[in-house]
Amino acid sequence: MLKVDKVRKPQARIFYILDYLWGGFATLGIVAVLLAIWQWGSNSVGEFLIPSPLGVFQRAFALLQDFRGNQIDLSLWRAMVGVSSALLIGIVTGLIAGTSKTIMAMLNPLMTMLLATPPIIWVVMALFWFGFGNASVLFTIIIIVTPLTFASSSVGIATLSKQMQELFDVHHLGWAKKMRYLYIPHLTSYIIASISVAVASGMRVVVMAELLGASDGVGSRIADARVMLDTPTVMAYVVLVILLVALFEYLIIKPLEILFMPWKR
Repeated sequence: MLKVDKVRKPQARIFYILDYLWGGFATLGIVAVLLAIWQWGSNSVGEFLIPSPLGVFQRAFALLQDFRGNQIDLSLWRAMVGVSSALLIGIVTGLIAGTSKTIMAMLNPLMTMLLATPPIIWVVMALFWFGFGNASVLFTIIIIVTPLTFASSSVGIATLSKQMQELFDVHHLGWAKKMRYLYIPHLTSYIIASISVAVASGMRVVVMAELLGASDGVGSRIADARVMLDTPTVMAYVVLVILLVALFEYLIIKPLEILFMPWKR
């Protein structure tokens, strides 16, 4: 993006593509440094405590070859359903609360309480209420991720410029134009940030919930590998989870930022 009089001007499509690829190139550089540190740690303390990156990647590839057999698809389904539900509940309630001080005063203490409660507590309570299985895992994801999306969307709508709203009202521009040119541009960054945080948190929570409160899924397989002292398998699952979140960021979040938030590029 070029600046003319400090205003960013639209460029040809090739510039957006290069911008997108450059972000991935910078990320690869950081990953290469981390892999070098990882390899150094493996050489220093031994393969048992810190398996080598090559061995872990080979194990991760083997796990992916039996995608369903290793129940990776089940964990992805739980994460998708739980995160989608949390986003819907959190964004809708956050937008409503942001427009009303009364509703905000009622919901804010509840969300503060939910954020202050350790995630492990919700896992244990879900086991008591729902037992092992999908219900406990989905409940844990929703109860932990929803406050995060609520906070972002409520702050977004609460910080909307009152002067701009009055300007639209004075000129009788109508609800449609107000939504298109005021609300959506202002809330886009908050919504995209909510999605990014929700997905990363959701994947972390689903593995933790399965590890402690389910008999299947990636978390359960990690628990089995821990019992067998199979460190490469544990780290292989961790690498897969990180890879899935990174792919979502690069393939979904980053294109959304380039398309809908060009002023941040």
